Amino acid sequence: MTVPESPSSDRSPEMRGCHGSGRRFLGSSLEDLERYLLSPEARAYSLEHCEQLRDFAVGGMQSHGLSDETRLRWGRLALSAISRKERSQTPQQAMAESAHVRSYMIREFGVSNADAARDLPALCSEILGNVGLSLEAGARLAEGWKSAPRDQMLQLRRIKNMLTPLLPLRALLEGDDLAFQETRAWLELVPRLP
Repeated sequence: MTVPESPSSDRSPEMRGCHGSGRRFLGSSLEDLERYLLSPEARAYSLEHCEQLRDFAVGGMQSHGLSDETRLRWGRLALSAISRKERSQTPQQAMAESAHVRSYMIREFGVSNADAARDLPALCSEILGNVGLSLEAGARLAEGWKSAPRDQMLQLRRIKNMLTPLLPLRALLEGDDLAFQETRAWLELVPRLP
């Protein structure tokens, strides 16, 4: 991939120490990468390429030397790369990856109903929509997961992977919102999941 360079204050933060996976993007500006993701060539990204872009963008999102707005843009770029990988993952795997990025954005920059990436009620609803079990069924399966068939263990692990990013956001899940209530109940179950 060749991404043209342009002078930009949003230059990828090389001082972060990109550990291998994102090296192909070093020197590319945020604007270049955002533009590139919209190009027809980007639709043909390999899984590995999308993973590298996601890793690189997460690094930008976590770079405290950048402005909040720039870090949010890096976070949205990471979410775009995750969505490009969806065809090679289960919906639960994609949701877990997205939940990690979105929960970080919420922790760092706050909840925002105007920003889909930081809309906590929507995130909870999306996770709950991907769980695929009632809370009661999940609790029953959690009790006997050690002797459960592999596919049930894997299902429980994917549920745990989707819910775990919400654990640091527990204090924000107060109130009567139905999605928050159900999410709180599922979070109580997380320690019992494989």
